[in-house]
Amino acid sequence: MRIVRYVAATALAMLSAVATAHAAPEVGRATLSNGLRVIVVRNTLAPVVTAMINYEAGSDEQWIPGLAHATEHMMFRGSASLSSSQLMDAVGITGGDFDADTTPTVTQYFFTVPSEYLEIALRAERSRAMGVLMTPQGWAQERGPITQEVQQDNSDALNRLFVKMQQRLIGGTPYAKNTLGTVKDFLHSVSSAQLLKFYREWYHPNNAVYIIAGDVDPAATIEKVKQIFGDVPAATLPSRQPVRLRPLEGTVYHDTSDQPYNAVALGYRFPGYDSADYAAGEILADVLSSQRSTFGGLPFTGKALATQFVTQTYPKVGIAVAFGAVPVTTPPQTIDRQMRGLLEEYRKSGVPPDLVEAAKLREISELEFNANSIEGLANEWSQAVAIQGLSSPDAMIERYQAVTAADVDRVLRRYIDDRRVVAAYAVSKNNGTLAAASGQMAKENNAIPPSTHQPLPPWAQHVLDNLGVPEQTLSPSDMRLANGMRLIVQPEHITHTVVVAGEIRNDPQVQEPAGKEGVADVTASLFPYGTTSYDRLALQSELDKIAATTEAGTDFGLDVLSSSFERGLQLLADEELHPAFDPANFGIVRAQTAGELVGEMTAPDHLAQVAQNKALYPPGDPSQRYATPKSVNALTLADVKAWYAAAYRPDLTTIVVIGDTSPDAARALVEKYFGAWTATGPKPNVDAPAVPPNAPAQVNVPATGRVQSSVQLVQTLPVVRADPAWAPLQVANAVLSGGFYSSLLYHTLREVHGYAYDVESRVSADRVRGVFSVEYGCDPQNVLPAEAQVQAVLEQLQREPIAADRLLRSKALLMGEVPIRESSYDGVAAQLLRYSALDMPLDQNLVDARAELGASAASVQSAMAKYIRPAAFVRVVTGPAPR
Repeated sequence: MRIVRYVAATALAMLSAVATAHAAPEVGRATLSNGLRVIVVRNTLAPVVTAMINYEAGSDEQWIPGLAHATEHMMFRGSASLSSSQLMDAVGITGGDFDADTTPTVTQYFFTVPSEYLEIALRAERSRAMGVLMTPQGWAQERGPITQEVQQDNSDALNRLFVKMQQRLIGGTPYAKNTLGTVKDFLHSVSSAQLLKFYREWYHPNNAVYIIAGDVDPAATIEKVKQIFGDVPAATLPSRQPVRLRPLEGTVYHDTSDQPYNAVALGYRFPGYDSADYAAGEILADVLSSQRSTFGGLPFTGKALATQFVTQTYPKVGIAVAFGAVPVTTPPQTIDRQMRGLLEEYRKSGVPPDLVEAAKLREISELEFNANSIEGLANEWSQAVAIQGLSSPDAMIERYQAVTAADVDRVLRRYIDDRRVVAAYAVSKNNGTLAAASGQMAKENNAIPPSTHQPLPPWAQHVLDNLGVPEQTLSPSDMRLANGMRLIVQPEHITHTVVVAGEIRNDPQVQEPAGKEGVADVTASLFPYGTTSYDRLALQSELDKIAATTEAGTDFGLDVLSSSFERGLQLLADEELHPAFDPANFGIVRAQTAGELVGEMTAPDHLAQVAQNKALYPPGDPSQRYATPKSVNALTLADVKAWYAAAYRPDLTTIVVIGDTSPDAARALVEKYFGAWTATGPKPNVDAPAVPPNAPAQVNVPATGRVQSSVQLVQTLPVVRADPAWAPLQVANAVLSGGFYSSLLYHTLREVHGYAYDVESRVSADRVRGVFSVEYGCDPQNVLPAEAQVQAVLEQLQREPIAADRLLRSKALLMGEVPIRESSYDGVAAQLLRYSALDMPLDQNLVDARAELGASAASVQSAMAKYIRPAAFVRVVTGPAPR
């Protein structure tokens, strides 16, 4: 008992320290005369701001399935004062991210833009607040994309099962209404009149919370919001449907899936946000998901591929799901019994008190880490204020601090009731074959729908009038240690945290010895099992003491409070440099990896990747090497140690440190804990060789349960990352799919034809190889018409120079993306690691921006004509074949 009391006292002291050390942001608040609540949170990480308006109306208030979701879609098709093209062009030229999300209780709309363009985001949102169009023609066009979003989710067995589980667990409440919607209802029930009715009932300032987070002055921003939104009229809101829960009875649902594993989900009714049990329920979920618990530890004992305990919470009730995945050779009933048995053991004995304290510490610490992203900070405040009804995210600190182990045990015994569990089985059923491809090509179609662009509103035109390369806001210190490791440090003092991201340049398909395919994965999977100093549970316990998270492998990292930076880095180095490689654990990992591969070998996504690489690259290319159950089962522990010695070396390693530290302090600690690491032998080659252009090909991969065809159009690109052609190709790519409806592909495939919900074009390249791809999902009868439109657009860009106004808008988009990529610690770290791996300057973003801004219509047309081959795609269709 003295040990338990000591652990509890230590954890309490740590909790108090974390709560006290929490970096309180500068916050401004106001409620306008029309009822609009505004909260502005300052964060100077980057010259970027996220403006997120939360309308407190979602699917709870709809009377037709999917009506709230359809309203969200139509909010992007123009308003009384701003046409669809003006809205998309005005936001697109900022380079910003924008999206929306419909939930049962709230519909969120956000714009993330450079701070200097905040007024554009505000005025775009005002235009929608004053009245959207919702025309019959607009809905007729949007019906196609939204049904494709439905078909995308309907193609996923776990999603299909969760819908059934939700109906059973909370059916009869407004939370159980179909948020996504159905194809039938979108075709026959939802109309422009119904959409307009929903909008007019609920979209009012007195039913909204506006969260603005980023590099802005709170007081000045509130005044700007008052100026822009002050005259938006309030309205009387309808009454809301009460929440009345039905008696719950357990059941089991079954479905077949195309996943490479069998999965089981056990669903429970759980406390809602308004419940006094909510905080204890969240801590319980964290405890069970911890690998130190018997439930979370199942994968590490070889009894599951993965387990997790997750919650979906609403104001008056919640849902908890215990999830487990096993190899396709293991009956799902096995993991079902194991999960139920372990939960029942905890019901009887209670959960370990030290895991409760560790979970509390992590929940409170997470509030600090969330501010490492401007968009994440806006999400955090929206979640707390608009969804949970709190005054701020910090309001949860007291609730978490008050939770005791007895509270968690009580919640467990009250809500985890095996008599009322709603279970779901997703059983893999893949035949592992490719369908015969007919060789049918897309018919030529040069009839590209015209794209009209009305003049930008005056409050957006200045972006184009004053377009230039953004100023550099990063000033990383770049160092090379004696052992060859590169260290890059970017100090940031926004929060009391430090993020470490490391990368060892490698390519297992190039480097793995013949017959040893899979050794890289097995090696990486052994790191969490502990070090020569700490076994698995002891290592996790040490990390829990400081609320740190580590990942080891060729990609490694650390998230830690700055007060514990040294201890966290010491543990990361121990994990990365001194893995235990225990024989018993090796046996577990090898068996798990082989078991997972049994399912992987017949899974459609794997088959699609294999077929794509076979069509793209010549015989014998490294990309065509894959691990198999046979190759993994033949591995020995000696193979793992040999791979580790060959591939894990400091002279191929870059570490990026970003956060609340200094370059000198970071270097001293990295040298202290990584400085003794040495490499043996010459550097290995980690680059695949250059390849010739691919020939066109078509592959069809059947997929159990999918109703949507997932289409990939891919071709090799004779361009490397350092090629001068990179910049004009990036401008062309922005023209193709940047800026949503402002782009050519989104305009034709989604806005006009309604073939697809998403369309993504991408130009990617590394030191040796390049690839150009276009991806979309659609109904099988639209695969070829959509491909024909893609080809027509590409041919147009080769045949004609881009119009001057479109070219300028695309350049503006690319300029705006520069600061947005640096608006989170993770974004900064990823960018710096990428440039290091490519041996590029750390300010390559500005080098690229200058080249993109200088690209001419002729240079873009020339690059497209020289490098892109519209008729030479490898087309891979996963799901229903084209027809």
